[in-house]
Amino acid sequence: MDTRIKNDRKLKDLDAIKARKKNATILLEHSRLCPFRWMKNLYICFYCDQQFIDPTILRHHIFVDHNFVTSTVIKYAMSKLKRHELVKVDITDICCKLCDELTPDLNYLKRHLADVHNKTIDLNTTDEVLPFKVTKDSFNCALCDEKFDEFKTLNHHMNVHFQNFICEQCGTGFITPERLRTHAFSHESGSFPCELCDKISKSINAKNEHIANVHKQVRRHRCPHCPEAFRNYFQRNKHIATVHGIKLKEFKCNLCSKVFTSSGKLGVHVRTVHLKMKRHGCSLCEWKFYSKSELKEHMIRHGGERKFNCNICKKSYARKYTLREHMRIHENDRRFVCSYCGGSFVQKCSLNHHVKVNHPSVKINEFHPMST
Repeated sequence: MDTRIKNDRKLKDLDAIKARKKNATILLEHSRLCPFRWMKNLYICFYCDQQFIDPTILRHHIFVDHNFVTSTVIKYAMSKLKRHELVKVDITDICCKLCDELTPDLNYLKRHLADVHNKTIDLNTTDEVLPFKVTKDSFNCALCDEKFDEFKTLNHHMNVHFQNFICEQCGTGFITPERLRTHAFSHESGSFPCELCDKISKSINAKNEHIANVHKQVRRHRCPHCPEAFRNYFQRNKHIATVHGIKLKEFKCNLCSKVFTSSGKLGVHVRTVHLKMKRHGCSLCEWKFYSKSELKEHMIRHGGERKFNCNICKKSYARKYTLREHMRIHENDRRFVCSYCGGSFVQKCSLNHHVKVNHPSVKINEFHPMST
């Protein structure tokens, strides 16, 4: 019974996808919608893979080179998309090719093609298209008019309007299962060691970001105004400000002088620094934390697994980092040096105790580990 129900659901899902693709094919064949793909701030022609920095030039290219595109060509281009991926379309010029009537939105265009031109388009089905209305310097949502600094954040914002796949942990919706899977990594926390160095990250996303930036030195942050690409978001923003003279949007805290590059980072700052919102409480003691990852780290103190063992003295630790710190005792690594008397210590706590006992008038934070 369960197998039959699953098979029925799969068939219904396939039928729905087929109907949406049919709608999208009719829309693209008989209107001036501009389909495109996007990668690293480059707008790529949906049909011939030619790349553009300016979407206005892309629209002109589609109008001139692919104005009479056939349904066969459209279906072939759509076959390259992933199963649930929508076709990105620029709707700046929603005009019917059959009679040149300018239509205000996609729904009107669908009704127009069905009623006036007798096209077999399903008015009750979504269209397998993701609408945008962009220029080289303007990134406003075509559905709610919210403004963004770049296409990347606008593209991510579209999850708000097309919540096809829902995260079971937090209820956030996403356009495709691929976007949902990427988001799911943000809920994973723990110790994720880098295979190329000793860096330990708290999430898979942070680990992947570390490998891309440090070891592969990937330049993933492309300037939206020229072909230049950068290793991180801040280098790119500095380039935009100095080379192109464009000041990016800033999010200022109303309670202090801090300034952030996104509203999300500002929100985290306000909740943790000013509101002191520690919503994740330990069930075994009175401690509370800002995030689930901090709580998970804390729970190790209450009997978590100690899987990192010292080969010399057989002591075991819950974290690889703590084991590394412990190994300095056996290596006699005295990196914490008292700048007042020259005494050296393996651990910072030993240095702090030494300062309190022997140099009570000296501030502890004046001491730093010896450079290695």
